[in-house]
Amino acid sequence: MFDKFFNKTKAKTDASVMASTAIRAERWIVLDTETTGLSLWRDRLIAIAAVAIHLESDLKGARICVQDSFEAVIRPAKIKHAKDNILIHHIGVAAQTAGDEQSQVLEDFTDWIGDAPLFAFHAPFDKSMVLNAYKKAMLAAPSNQWIDVAPLANWVARDSRRVSLDDRMTEFGLQCIARHQAAGDTFVTAELLLKMLPALRLQAKDLKGLIRLAREQVPVA
Repeated sequence: MFDKFFNKTKAKTDASVMASTAIRAERWIVLDTETTGLSLWRDRLIAIAAVAIHLESDLKGARICVQDSFEAVIRPAKIKHAKDNILIHHIGVAAQTAGDEQSQVLEDFTDWIGDAPLFAFHAPFDKSMVLNAYKKAMLAAPSNQWIDVAPLANWVARDSRRVSLDDRMTEFGLQCIARHQAAGDTFVTAELLLKMLPALRLQAKDLKGLIRLAREQVPVA
């Protein structure tokens, strides 16, 4: 958890504080989700962790801002006590019981992200699970732009394979504080994105260029 890892006292940053700290910078959001499984139809969202990157408009001067972060566990209507299910998302019964109502989590998340672009490793899965949660809660889903970090890593590595975050961590010399926990995976994904930015700037001069590069999934030369 962000507060545990980085001595952060609040998991949800007040919107006014977020706005003031990001007022002179472009703001990106890197996120990761925990779910009850990998099925887009049967499984559900159980937790979201996200952290902001503040950077200059030319993609320089970027930094991870742990004070500008979000983390929440959704309290399920029915908690699955099965050990094999908990091993999927690493969120125990006590943490689930202490979670927040899904609608409240999603409303808070919408307020916190504002209009910032959303980055995730293998983003289509996270995007689908998050949008499904909004639909089930009968809430309007935010229209923020989603960008997949995985094809950006493919471009930097000149490697068109679909590989895991672990593979890219090894390749780029990164270590995760707590792998397969949303906050830990979020932070290492943000680190990966920052580590790749110098190379990405050679091809993309701004966010629009970065989005185009991710969509193109440039093939290996």
